Amino acid sequence: MKCLFRVLLCVVTVAVFYHPVHAQTTTFEVRIANHAVGTIEAQRKVSGSAKSITIKTRIQTLLARINSDILNEYDNNVLTLAKSTRVAGKKGEDKETTTRRNGNDYTVMLNGARSVIDNTEIAHCVADLYFAEPKQVSRIFSEALGKFLPLHPLGSGQYELVLPEGKKNIYKYSNGVLTEVEVNHTFGKALFIKTI
Repeated sequence: MKCLFRVLLCVVTVAVFYHPVHAQTTTFEVRIANHAVGTIEAQRKVSGSAKSITIKTRIQTLLARINSDILNEYDNNVLTLAKSTRVAGKKGEDKETTTRRNGNDYTVMLNGARSVIDNTEIAHCVADLYFAEPKQVSRIFSEALGKFLPLHPLGSGQYELVLPEGKKNIYKYSNGVLTEVEVNHTFGKALFIKTI
């Protein structure tokens, strides 16, 4: 009986600790005015029904240094937790957002201000755009802003994400893989170009 218990314990331990985790990492170069100014590393890990995505952005220009991190956790393809931080080192430009699922609602804390998104499931976030072409998706949840944004297909594997201030980012896919992002921001236009 003791021997059978030990064998069973070993099998359970192996099953728990060696459950396959599939990881995918993609890197983008950030370019402004055709000059490399930073990198974005996007990583997705899948283990059974659990999925996590991390996006690390590091940008250094003459005018600014920006570090941005996103961490999303999903269960059965439904967002359970999203944390987004942006550190620019300038007063008023740093941002921290946490979105947490509570039953059928989400609580969003954006720089200390609390809001609630009632009766919904978040299945598509901005971070997901780095890993899958958003076919049949008309809105995306922004982890940084703590709200849904409209997403429009433009054809030829291109999608337009409309930001609250009217600016538009274009996500470009080839064979379902994100290859480039065109971002319109206060400094002008930036390109994220897939390197790996």
